[in-house]
Amino acid sequence: MDRATFLKKFGASLVGISFMGLESCSKSAKSYLGPSTGKVIDAHLHVDKESIKRCIQVMDENQIHYGVNMGVTGDDTFYSFMEAVNPYKHRIGAMYAFDWELIQTDRKFFDKAPDMLEKAVKGGALGLKCFKNLGLTVKDRDGSLLRIDDPRLFPVWERAEKLNVIVSFHSTDPVAFFAPWNAQNERWQELELHPEWSFADRTKYPPRDQILEQRDNVILKFPNLKFQGCHVGNNAEDLDMVDKRLDAMPNFFLDISARVGELGRHPAEKGHALFTKHQDRLMFGTDHQYRKNGEVLGAGPRRAFTKEDNDKFYQSHWRYFQTNDKQFDHPTPIQGQWKIDGIALDQDVLQKFYWDNAYNFYNLERFNVS
Repeated sequence: MDRATFLKKFGASLVGISFMGLESCSKSAKSYLGPSTGKVIDAHLHVDKESIKRCIQVMDENQIHYGVNMGVTGDDTFYSFMEAVNPYKHRIGAMYAFDWELIQTDRKFFDKAPDMLEKAVKGGALGLKCFKNLGLTVKDRDGSLLRIDDPRLFPVWERAEKLNVIVSFHSTDPVAFFAPWNAQNERWQELELHPEWSFADRTKYPPRDQILEQRDNVILKFPNLKFQGCHVGNNAEDLDMVDKRLDAMPNFFLDISARVGELGRHPAEKGHALFTKHQDRLMFGTDHQYRKNGEVLGAGPRRAFTKEDNDKFYQSHWRYFQTNDKQFDHPTPIQGQWKIDGIALDQDVLQKFYWDNAYNFYNLERFNVS
């Protein structure tokens, strides 16, 4: 029998055998090159208007079909970005963020803030981002710290609910940033790069738990408003507490940006259980930053990265969520020199995590995202 006749007779069977072989091999062997669902929404990145095209290039190379610019601060910067991104609004959206310095310069700021948010939403904002400075460093006019649950901000949350947009909180930071900054601190290398991220001085900064409590007070006070907790709600070190907060606050959703390193330290079974139980409330994100003077891969130095660098960064994400591999490098080694174990999520959970949850959460149908 010649080769052509052989292929004609047995080719389909051989292809079937090949695919069956792929299905029977371990999840780790077939998921290094990309997300198993084929497309992804990155619910947490940062983009300067000068870097929009670069951002889309990297997204295309890694099957990211839509990205959320997680907070553009101040009206001038926000509207300038929205004008620049308008041709790409089916690929990149943005959250609006207040310039809290206006508290000092405009005595009517609290009265104006709800209308400022509404104007931003009419201008295309997906919602409101509150950076970690709220509750940590933002000062009231009398010099005291402005609490996240200050009643003067309630009209802002009420307006967000009326507009049916979300409020995103990046409240506090990793536990290590609130611990003494010394050689025993496991995030020493990261704090050395960003000394301004050390909040250990209790004469300057409030306790971490106090800030999280203020945030939770707002989430509980407004049960009909959807809230996003950036970076696993900044509590990835304690998955039991993450689970309790998600149980107690049904309107609380989380992105996992720049926290795979922390998540991967937990037993894989525990991570798998959390993502499976709360499969409708967790969203993929990276904290990839695209700045006019360089990029940041979730955490670490700002510089120009190669395609190989980016591929490694994204593939380590896919590997954690899609495989049961053991003791491999996490995406942001500057956050801690340890290895992580994959949690091998089921395909239906991955579909929600990579796409469905963020698509519905941000109501992306209105922007023809597909």
